[in-house]
Amino acid sequence: MQTILKYTVVVLPDNTNLEVSYFCSDKKIMEKEKKSFTYLIVQLYDCHCSYKVNKELLKDDRLLEAIVQKTVINAKGHLC
Repeated sequence: MQTILKYTVVVLPDNTNLEVSYFCSDKKIMEKEKKSFTYLIVQLYDCHCSYKVNKELLKDDRLLEAIVQKTVINAKGHLC
């Protein structure tokens, strides 16, 4: 299962705006975990990172976007 590509704008503490894309995919999840988990893939420029998350998070777009926002802010705009 793969979700559609979504975009959000992240405002860093220095007021820099970054457009970030993200989606979920369970292609690389082990078969026994596919029912409960997926990967959240966050992409900024040509860098990306992924997190294994519970599929329950997919039900709340605001929560998923908050994870993306915090990920980019904590990385100070550099995912690589």
